[in-house]
Amino acid sequence: MIITELFNGQGLGNQLHCYVTTRCIALDKCFKFGIKSPEKFKGASFMKLFFGEQVVGGITIVEGEKPDKLPDGIVNYYKEISSDYDENVFNLEDNTYLIGNLQGEKYFENHKDEIREWLKVEPLEMPDDLCIINFRGGEYRFVPEFFLPKSYWDNAINNMRKINPDMKFIVHTDDPETARQFFDYPIISNIDLNWRAIRYAKHLIIS
Repeated sequence: MIITELFNGQGLGNQLHCYVTTRCIALDKCFKFGIKSPEKFKGASFMKLFFGEQVVGGITIVEGEKPDKLPDGIVNYYKEISSDYDENVFNLEDNTYLIGNLQGEKYFENHKDEIREWLKVEPLEMPDDLCIINFRGGEYRFVPEFFLPKSYWDNAINNMRKINPDMKFIVHTDDPETARQFFDYPIISNIDLNWRAIRYAKHLIIS
């Protein structure tokens, strides 16, 4: 069995990457998979994941670091050595605890049809004249290399109006306070609606 662990300090996207990669690696190697601490999954209100085999025992005091005690039956530990892609992940032995960002597309690129099924959510009807703006704030505000200037959003909105001069806009964000400094449109900060709106948007502005 290949397992990973979910942490309170992870965002939903981080948790889903760890889930998907762990499940895909186990699938490729014909191993079982399991997720430790599934109760910490941040999308539980709108996404019903299958967490595989039950993971029993184990103690992790510092999130993201090697467990102080491995779960029952798990004898190996591996931490991803690259935040992009680590080819050694494909060489894991059975009964391994895997941890890392696990966001490299190579980990799961051959399983996209399966992933669409795993991550299914209830559809959200989106009108043709609505554009969803996905504004990322939070910790990005303090990293100039990541945080986009207002001109980016203004240019994108102008381009959308070339598609439809009557286009309507709604902002979906993790940081409504900062978003109000950029937009005069309705702002929604609700993880359920945010995720499904971005998933089913017909017109979308993202960073």
